[in-house]
Amino acid sequence: MTDRSWALGASPDKQPNLAPILDQVIGEFSVGATSPREYAPLAALESALAQQRPVQELAALVATLSLEGYLRGAVTAMADALLRRPSAEVALLLCRELNDGLAPSLGIALAEATLMLDEVADKQLEKNGPFVSAHLLLGEQVEARGDALDAIRHYEAVLATDVENRRAMSGWSRCNRSLGAAGDLEIGRRVGLSMLEGVEALENEMGLGTDRYDLGRPLGRGRHAVVFQARDRRVGRDVAIKRLLNDRARRDGVASRILDQRFFDEARTLSRVRSPYVVALYDTQPRHRFVAMELCRGGSLRLALRRGLVGPGALETLYPQLAAALRAVHEIGAVHRDVKPANILLRDANASLPIALADFGLAITQTRSATAQRAGTLRYLAPELRRDPSAVATPESDRFAAGVVLLELALAPAPLPGSFDRIATELDPAAVVPGSVPSRWRDRLLRLLDVDPSRRRW
Repeated sequence: MTDRSWALGASPDKQPNLAPILDQVIGEFSVGATSPREYAPLAALESALAQQRPVQELAALVATLSLEGYLRGAVTAMADALLRRPSAEVALLLCRELNDGLAPSLGIALAEATLMLDEVADKQLEKNGPFVSAHLLLGEQVEARGDALDAIRHYEAVLATDVENRRAMSGWSRCNRSLGAAGDLEIGRRVGLSMLEGVEALENEMGLGTDRYDLGRPLGRGRHAVVFQARDRRVGRDVAIKRLLNDRARRDGVASRILDQRFFDEARTLSRVRSPYVVALYDTQPRHRFVAMELCRGGSLRLALRRGLVGPGALETLYPQLAAALRAVHEIGAVHRDVKPANILLRDANASLPIALADFGLAITQTRSATAQRAGTLRYLAPELRRDPSAVATPESDRFAAGVVLLELALAPAPLPGSFDRIATELDPAAVVPGSVPSRWRDRLLRLLDVDPSRRRW
């Protein structure tokens, strides 16, 4: 196992060399990325980094660029700035973006190197400082990777500084249960950590403002919300509770009122869609800032792809289900705008499908226009939206995104062609769909990925 003597704050004799990791980040994400000279908001981020603006301001700029499809440029700008002037806060901001599906291994490597900075060691006792943030980030990432023992060590480093940190308590408890269930290791009780046995009770004490739901374990965390498993006492079923996070909204510079409107606009859109392949909405609680939805136990298609649980053989079931889900969305006059594997949930824990299309936070309808037209994730963005930042998303652009998802499935475990991650690239469907794909699927993929939106058909 890697030596982790630094994990409890041991200060190294010299500063770590971040350059090799940052060079890897730049090498992977700069090719085809829009440069600050080509796009003013990227230039604004570059300037803010040079001026060492507060990390909250930087995070808001990065979030906006991500929504507009310029995340590769933002990642490159942050890595370039770190080569010039190391900063723990900027490094951790970059780590979060890398860990969010871009390049988790690079994110982990950068977070580990960041922990060795003198700046981090000097702030070890700060409850909200970079030492705690880095260990939380690493704990959650290595836990997701399946290394519960290593994750526990990161969570314990946090608890040594902030014994009441709920995220660290939850993570420690989950990993402890996981190791115990697997029979791999009996984690002994440690002085100061016995209170973790009551972590579930502590989480429940946070409450939801209503006694209808028993709050359970966290399932995932987004930019502005966290999802928990919960038990609906009224009808006796398990649900997923999606709850807004006020603190993150303030850090990203988003007014609470605006965030509330977006959040419950998503719920209103979801309530109008009628499809067995769209996640079901059960309850909305604007006063308590959460919604209750169908619980999908199989995780996301992105996770299933990463673990090798699905591949080309799943096309037969996924294709008609995704088509039906999007038809139902489009029939009510809505456009999803963020169709991707992370937003396609698997109801069945063994990843055999069926699916449930989720996360309508970016959806637009006839009564709700888009504040940033080119929203979504770059690799699933239709050519017309890549070319013109003011172009409006349409059902046809949703179908293109679905085509990319299906192509990713057809090519698994091989990755998508790199051209999908370059905003300036003119995508040629015939070039990106290899001849090795069976002809009936190749024909369908070519239709969905057609550069002419009017010719995209299921």
